[in-house]
Amino acid sequence: MDPGAVEVTFTDLFQPPPENEGPLVELPETRVVGRPDAFPANPLPAGDAITPNRIPTPLSETASSITVITEEEIRETRQELVLDILRGKPGVDVVQQGAKGGISSVFLRGTNSAHAKILLDGVPINDPSNATRGFDFSSLTVDNVERIEVLRGPQSVLYGSDAIGGTINIITKRGQGPGTARFSAMGGSYGTSRETLTVSGGDDKAYYSLGGGFTIINGFSSADYRAGNPEADGYSNGTLSGRFGINPNESLNIDYVFRYSDAKSEVDDFSFATGLPFDNLIRKNLSKQFYQRLQFQQFQLDGMIEHRVGFGHTNYDRRDTDPGAFVPPFFHGQTHTIDYLCNVQMMEGNTLSGGATYYVEDASSSFQSNLEQNQRSVYVQDQVLWGDRVAFTIGGRWDENSRAGPASTYRSTALYKHLETNTRFFGTLGTGFRAPALAENLFQFGNPNLKPETSKGWDVGVEQLMTEGWTVGATYFRNDLRNLIVFDFNTFSLENVGQARTSGVEAFTNFALSDATQVGLFYTLTDTLDLDTGAPLLRRPRDKASMNLSHRFADGRTQGNLYVVYVGDRLDTRNVVLHPYITVNATGTYDWNDRCQLFARIDNLFNEVYNEVNGYGVAGISGYVGAQLLF
Repeated sequence: MDPGAVEVTFTDLFQPPPENEGPLVELPETRVVGRPDAFPANPLPAGDAITPNRIPTPLSETASSITVITEEEIRETRQELVLDILRGKPGVDVVQQGAKGGISSVFLRGTNSAHAKILLDGVPINDPSNATRGFDFSSLTVDNVERIEVLRGPQSVLYGSDAIGGTINIITKRGQGPGTARFSAMGGSYGTSRETLTVSGGDDKAYYSLGGGFTIINGFSSADYRAGNPEADGYSNGTLSGRFGINPNESLNIDYVFRYSDAKSEVDDFSFATGLPFDNLIRKNLSKQFYQRLQFQQFQLDGMIEHRVGFGHTNYDRRDTDPGAFVPPFFHGQTHTIDYLCNVQMMEGNTLSGGATYYVEDASSSFQSNLEQNQRSVYVQDQVLWGDRVAFTIGGRWDENSRAGPASTYRSTALYKHLETNTRFFGTLGTGFRAPALAENLFQFGNPNLKPETSKGWDVGVEQLMTEGWTVGATYFRNDLRNLIVFDFNTFSLENVGQARTSGVEAFTNFALSDATQVGLFYTLTDTLDLDTGAPLLRRPRDKASMNLSHRFADGRTQGNLYVVYVGDRLDTRNVVLHPYITVNATGTYDWNDRCQLFARIDNLFNEVYNEVNGYGVAGISGYVGAQLLF
């Protein structure tokens, strides 16, 4: 661990458990909005989350369904991509087309992949040049990532368009303490090599973190080798990420974050006749992405009032070296965001938040000149902590899209603690929307008359502390989706005629077998229904379960982790039912000394053969070893 750094380990997070809403303990003293808890002027307090209310909020005071994945947990998995960190998390389904670099989608609570709002330090990074404005996770690495917060359920009140199924917020490391450097190198199966370097530090006046990583993989065939596709598809990725901030005085913070990635993926072709992929020896997808945000944070009245003004920008360049005659070889997209947020501590336990956002996106392709649309929004939310038992929020938002027109949303949450039995009861109710993507309303074959997709979602849950170190909980959820944009064969165009429903249960238990051994068990039942066809939604399993096991050995220098994921039957295109599978990954670390750590990882330990997408291959048993040095 970096000297002076504030980190939360897997063991620490059993109270509160990282996969759910928080600890069953008495509340701390009420804190003001600003210092010493305001982020990023100060480090994000352990046990807090920033995504549910856009201000640091203790998980114990949050009714929302949220999973917090800490830097320590990310490091323990030894995975290089965010999508692999998300596998097995409650309410999250991950689907990747073949080898590393293949198109990767994330579904939250059974909603569409375009219904997940993806943020990087507050910057919305959904791709405006994508056909649905969905986000492709295939090249998003964990380099310089401090935590990932997965907030489930409609979140459009605070985050606007696309946040129908939920929001995934990737938070860049904020340097703290004496300057340190962390270097790691890893190699293994499929010709894999990966090197990373991160430097960070900070104090009350300034902070910094700068991280870079380079990965190269010879790979395996994206088109399943069992269907006669022997050609390996390679992948490479270079990423540079940073966060820099200063506190010129007690009332002002200036924060700048950026991330740049350059990825190359060898991909295969797809046959519309058979519905299956096949080898292409020369085709590559080239992708360059750049995200940045500059934010000014001002405090007044000893932190009772907080102002934030932010400027965000994203840039996408995507090239296909052999797309065929009917697919554009080049796509370009940009977004520009200006946002303002004001948090006011009205009285003890009552924070009123209000804000406004102006968002512009543009996109073009080899077949389409540049087009643009914008969106203006205002929102307000009241967060109330009533005594030491009750917490609730209520809020509303109004948006005006330059192409699709207006949309209004609301959301409320409620939490009750029965302190005598250490029981938490919680629930949320809200609505969400997704404005049509530029490709849907303005590109070739688009429909300029499309309106926003809408949803209404709610959940109720309970969490119980059984004994010290043992917590159980369950949440029931439901989402009703309307005005979904689908291709209508009656009009031969895109129309707002789709309807769907998703519902289910997320259950968990976290417990300590001993001081050295911790276990987390999670189960998600997701029932999806296309109300137009009566069929389940594609690629979303009804049943999914996972187990995380962590054990530190008696020498105090060795740790082992086991990750087991079960995914049940799911429907794919052409009414193909994909069979269930179980994957087992294992990692181990050994602290050679205070500055050197050796590590190893085994993926798909029992060489499970399966498909995430029909016709696309997955990795067999594979092993990796490496070392990490601290300076």
